[in-house]
Amino acid sequence: MATGSSKFEVTPVVKKSAAVQVADQLVVAIRDGHLKPGDKLPPERELAQNFDVSRPTIREALAALELAGLAKSHKGRGTIVTGSSAVVATWGVEVLPPQVFEARLAIEPALAALAAEKRYPEDLDALESTLAELEDEYARTGAYVSDLPLHRAIARAARNPILEKSLEEALRHLDGPLWSELRRRALSTPSARGGHVAEFRLVFEHIAAGRAEEAADVWRQHLHLYRSEIIGSPSA
Repeated sequence: MATGSSKFEVTPVVKKSAAVQVADQLVVAIRDGHLKPGDKLPPERELAQNFDVSRPTIREALAALELAGLAKSHKGRGTIVTGSSAVVATWGVEVLPPQVFEARLAIEPALAALAAEKRYPEDLDALESTLAELEDEYARTGAYVSDLPLHRAIARAARNPILEKSLEEALRHLDGPLWSELRRRALSTPSARGGHVAEFRLVFEHIAAGRAEEAADVWRQHLHLYRSEIIGSPSA
């Protein structure tokens, strides 16, 4: 990209949420040794005042640190740092859980819309088969191990390898016992699990009928709801 008389490459500017910016600063403090394993973070109210943000924003940032394995919240004791500077140095500070959801929200509705626009018969068959397996598991057990096969089936049906690869890059950050535990808590109630299964069926019906905008909207709403269940609603 040319700018003025110089030619150089630039990347788009990304506006991070306040929670991500707070989490970024806390991670850097751990990396630089200002926060060490066993240190107790100040109370939410004090952190909110120091960062000049709302308490829900602080809760989201702390949840991000917990998801990243860098802190642990204890009832009655507050939040304790568990990650060391050495861990952060090898783990990196580039990707935090709220950013994973930001990426998925940018990518997955577009994939659902493309799948609805293209509707290759073999892709619809594969998508319906994947959904049927999930619904059967839910009908038998009242739960399901994972909905990622459905997300990936929609991505394949979009027939865009660049977007599909981008989704896989986001999904690889979901590995680990902490994500699994938080997912278990988020889907602990029958209403939460049932609501998600209903959304899975609805997005498939929109894709099969070629309703691209509706498919994207359902998938977007599903991700917003899941994000809220996992780490809370976005806060300014």
